[in-house]
Amino acid sequence: MSMEPGTRSWFEVYLAAFNSADFEGFGAFYDDRVEFRGRAIQTVGKDAVLDFYRKVRARLDERVELLSFVGSPALCAAEILTTLRAHDDWPDFPTGPLAAGEIRQSTAFVFYDLVDGRFTRIRSCRVQ
Repeated sequence: MSMEPGTRSWFEVYLAAFNSADFEGFGAFYDDRVEFRGRAIQTVGKDAVLDFYRKVRARLDERVELLSFVGSPALCAAEILTTLRAHDDWPDFPTGPLAAGEIRQSTAFVFYDLVDGRFTRIRSCRVQ
């Protein structure tokens, strides 16, 4: 199993850290100046991305499942299924109100630009 940046096994390590809310673990994949362009947030900087996910994880459980993947040392593309389960009501959740106990799923295509084995730009687009 290859742990070279841009390989599926390397990316699966990132997802495992993300799914277990290991902020240090998945944060190690981000460049300090990472550009993050998603549905719920558009921001720049590793600290800003991690702060966003800390706030999210305080209010809900999030699990990402890898459906398909193509990668190289410079660019990765993934199709992911995200499942959210709200701990409590979140009326101003960035992608629409969530009620306590509500489960929401979505599929997205996500593109990751890499430099020196770290994500420098992340762009996602919901497909369903």
